[in-house]
Formats: sequence, C-alpha cells, structure tokens
Amino acid sequence: MHLTDDDLVTIGDPRLKAPTAEIEATEARDVLDALTTLLRSLHGAGLAAPQIGISVRAAIIEVRRTEMFPDRPETGLIQILNPTILERSAETVLDWEGCFSVPGYMGLVPRSERITVRYTDETGQTVTDEVTGYAARVFQHEIDHLDGLVYLDRMPDMTTLTTTQNYLDHRRPGAA
Repeated sequence: MHLTDDDLVTIGDPRLKAPTAEIEATEARDVLDALTTLLRSLHGAGLAAPQIGISVRAAIIEVRRTEMFPDRPETGLIQILNPTILERSAETVLDWEGCFSVPGYMGLVPRSERITVRYTDETGQTVTDEVTGYAARVFQHEIDHLDGLVYLDRMPDMTTLTTTQNYLDHRRPGAA
C-alpha cells in the first residue's frame, strides 16, 4: 500500500468520525507500514489509520525534531494497536496542536501531562506504559482519532485557532 499526502482524510470526511474496529497484530503489518512511510514523508509526530481511510484501531507515533519544533523530545517509532488510556493525570498542559486531517491550522489544546496507556504492539505483545510530556500529547491526539475525534473537538477556546503560517509568524516562541 503506497500512500501520499493526497490520500489523507481531512475534516468533513465522515471516515474521520466512523467507529474503528480492533485489529490483530497479524493483520496490521500493511497498515502500520503505510502509516510509517507516510508519516516520515510528512515529517509528523503521529498518524492514525482513520486518517488514511481505514477504520481500525491502529496508529503510530514517532516524534522527531523538525524546523517548526526544533526542541521537542524525540521518541523512537511506536506502533500501537487497540490502545486504551487507563489513567490520565489531573495536571494538564495547554499547548499548540496541528493535524494532517485539519491542514493549515493549529490551535491550543489541553492534554493530560501524564497518561498510562495499554496497547498491543506490532509483535502482538501487550504493553502498558506511562507516557509523559509531549509524547503523552501525541498518544492522546492519535487515540482521539481512533475514537472519532480531532483536536478541534478538544479546544476550549476556538479563538486560538490560527493558520500554521500565523503561528510561525506570531505565536511560536521566539516569533517576531
């Protein structure tokens, strides 16, 4: 399965809100490979199966530093199947998020600083992990996609919605 950014499902497409089915690791390889290849070509931090029109509970996370976010802590490639957030910290952090399914925009979204998540990895093993900081934000964002939500659904103040260019020009730390 070879995908390009033209294959991304964007806001308004009912596939982003469709219920997702659990998937076995033995059936997930093609989906995980397609998500990984596309995410790396887009230079993103995470991607979920509904964003490529596949209604299964599969997502990937691979946080890397980018020109837009040169200081964020990196993770290795994490492939998650059938994730469940078991616990969320009461402490939340309000920070900027964007999304390939909401192209060209960013907004301030509160997310738990720490989560405990259980998922099946690409080998079929059950993993329970405590995730903090930016990685926790990405996990929550991708799991929201599996639950039919986009970051706009989590924004408490829609007046913070901005174009990516205006974020870069006016809101990014160090912007003029």
